[in-house]
Amino acid sequence: MMKALINRPRPDITEATYQAECRFALEPSFLGLTSKAAEAGWAPKEIAYALMVLSAEALQTLAPPGETLHN
Repeated sequence: MMKALINRPRPDITEATYQAECRFALEPSFLGLTSKAAEAGWAPKEIAYALMVLSAEALQTLAPPGETLHN
């Protein structure tokens, strides 16, 4: 099985485009993951919800002490 490649941030990337370029770099792997989950029998809405929850948990883990997702 071939490993998914994710592009690195470009050295000349700006703060204004960083998030958009990160999404662009992750999108093929994200779509591949959702496709594999659907092929395994998971409902698309449940896949999206599970990925959203996992992402929110990752954000919370990365937040500095005392900061919440709403700060």
